[in-house]
Amino acid sequence: MEQVRIYERRIGRLLRLGVITSSLLMAAGLLLAALQPAETASELSPTLKQLLLGLAAGELNSASGSPAFTLLFAGLLVLMLTPFLRVLAALFAFLAEKDWRFAGVATLVFLILVGQLIYSLQ
Repeated sequence: MEQVRIYERRIGRLLRLGVITSSLLMAAGLLLAALQPAETASELSPTLKQLLLGLAAGELNSASGSPAFTLLFAGLLVLMLTPFLRVLAALFAFLAEKDWRFAGVATLVFLILVGQLIYSLQ
């Protein structure tokens, strides 16, 4: 029972960290957008794949042409991935507890989320 509480606290910290990180990224993006002149706003509409590849390469101007837009997108991405990581954490918690039924359900949910992520990148 104590082990379950430890996992619940860790999952709670993970969710809190995801929301805080997302908020900071979006606040930085909004601040940059407010500071840049309106005529420098990009007319580009990059795809999710282009933005992800740019973020993975560490380039803030890669596909969007605007670091403000990229930071806003990164904040939204972190916010969307937070529940994804929560399911993964729950899966490991169920495996550690040897609760095979819930581990199977968590695995199924995780695979559905991964499938949706792969589908959205095409």
